[in-house]
Amino acid sequence: MKNSVPLSSSISLAVPSPRPGPRLPSLFVTVATLLLLLLSTASSTYADSATWRMNPVNGDWNMAANWTPSTVPNGPGDTATFAFSNTTNVSVSAAIQVGGIVFNAGASAFTITATPTLTLTISGAGITNNSGITQRFVVNPDESGYLGGIMFTNSATAGTATAFSLFGGVESFVGTGGRIIFSNSSSADHAAFELLGSIPDAHTGAWIIFRDNATAGNGTFTSGGTPARPVGGRIDFIGNSTAGEGIFINNGGVASRTFGGRTSFFESSTTGNATIINNAGTVSGAFGGRTIFYGDGAGNATLIANGGPGDGGVILFYTSPIGSTARVELFGNGNLDVSPPSIVPRNHTIGSIEGNGLVFLGFNYLTLGSNNLSTNFSGVIQDYGGSGASLTKIGTEKLVLSHRNTYTGGTTIKRGKLIVNNIGGSGTGSGPVQVDGGRLGGKGIIAGAVTVGTGTGSGAVLAPGYVHGLGSPGALTIQSPLTFNADATYNVDVNSSNATAATADEVVANGVTINSGAQFSFADLGSGTLTPGTAFTVINNTAATPIAGTFSNLPDGSVFTSNGNTYQVSYEGGDGNDLTLTVVP
Repeated sequence: MKNSVPLSSSISLAVPSPRPGPRLPSLFVTVATLLLLLLSTASSTYADSATWRMNPVNGDWNMAANWTPSTVPNGPGDTATFAFSNTTNVSVSAAIQVGGIVFNAGASAFTITATPTLTLTISGAGITNNSGITQRFVVNPDESGYLGGIMFTNSATAGTATAFSLFGGVESFVGTGGRIIFSNSSSADHAAFELLGSIPDAHTGAWIIFRDNATAGNGTFTSGGTPARPVGGRIDFIGNSTAGEGIFINNGGVASRTFGGRTSFFESSTTGNATIINNAGTVSGAFGGRTIFYGDGAGNATLIANGGPGDGGVILFYTSPIGSTARVELFGNGNLDVSPPSIVPRNHTIGSIEGNGLVFLGFNYLTLGSNNLSTNFSGVIQDYGGSGASLTKIGTEKLVLSHRNTYTGGTTIKRGKLIVNNIGGSGTGSGPVQVDGGRLGGKGIIAGAVTVGTGTGSGAVLAPGYVHGLGSPGALTIQSPLTFNADATYNVDVNSSNATAATADEVVANGVTINSGAQFSFADLGSGTLTPGTAFTVINNTAATPIAGTFSNLPDGSVFTSNGNTYQVSYEGGDGNDLTLTVVP
């Protein structure tokens, strides 16, 4: 069942058939306002670099007596250094800007806290951790609605072995969660980030924004799935920012009507080579984590939507990805949703799909195979009420569809191999199947009419039973007519090794037309000697009419030899209108 899911932020979605998202300018106004507030709170009072004392007066960053020399590091060229200290909980009491923060070898384990009304800006080298232990940063929520937190600018990095905890809003309607912003060419580096949710009607949960040319680097980000925090945190990429090689885990809600974390991409931002995992809600009625695309591309990421007792994880496209080679893995009730409507249907190109989850096409088209991976999908691909959504296979490798699918707009094979291995229903939905190039095979069922070749193309192949690349004889059932055009080849494999139970490929079709120029290809995978009279039905024509035409290289009544066995051809074999190969002396 598809439930509408209002989120706590300015963006509202419906899963898995969402309504249109927000106008992008509204998001930019929010982000621009946030940036202005952050920058306006940064101090313009320049001080000097200094080291946190072993025995400071208290944990206030802004007290000069806590540093040696006695000056507060607060300038774009300043470095704040931390070594061994008896006071390790440090917090800012006024806006601070430094070029870098350094943790020396042997430094204590520190926790540095920034509250949203006060901004800690890091604008130079960023954070360098030589301590050998994890150093922690905390961004607390604000109950009055002011914005602030931590801001990385220029080329600053968040460091290695650093951990950031961001808390969500805790005050109704005005409570804002902790914020971290990466701008210019700054990077999350190898840091770890935990984004906690907010109460239901707080203004926002924890929020991380990447803008300009910033990158998530090799960072690890975990969002949502927090008890008593029903609205998950969010991560937004805008401008030309990228998720880099990051790992993102959007956990689902943990109680009924609670929300998981989410990661969103706007404008020209991209997933890069990131791995983004969207987990299901942990109980019935809890919403799953989600990844949402409002912009141009899904990059080369691995996008995973896991299932569970609550709503499954979601990978949701509002716009069509450009040049995407993303690998999509779907499990259980985890789903890929490309259904949001537009004025005209969109064509979504994705590298590959695999697993046993759900694909919602809506009114749109899905093109798969751009990453040239071989995958097996045993889930269900469906459109919206017979809307005519379709599937296209590109790329050099193999896609196996091993479940019944219900999309209605048809299937096109441009390149590579599409293997249909379902047991019930139709592996390619109810529409027609057009093989422009590449290969169609398998041992499943196809409901629609199948046309092999365009008549003038570079060649297309029908190969029943073709599964593992070495050949595996079997029957492919087509419940509608089958047509071979001039550039088509029908590939048949026989395994003669077991002379008493030899097997051969077979296609079952409800009417067959073979146009002039179509070719027949035969291979014996075994080495046995077959008994004369052994007959193989390689085209089982279930229609009352005879097969129209013959293969150009396989005339009716002709004889050929393969692996020591000789076969005679008949287009009137079986029950009178089948193509059979009979072993003769």
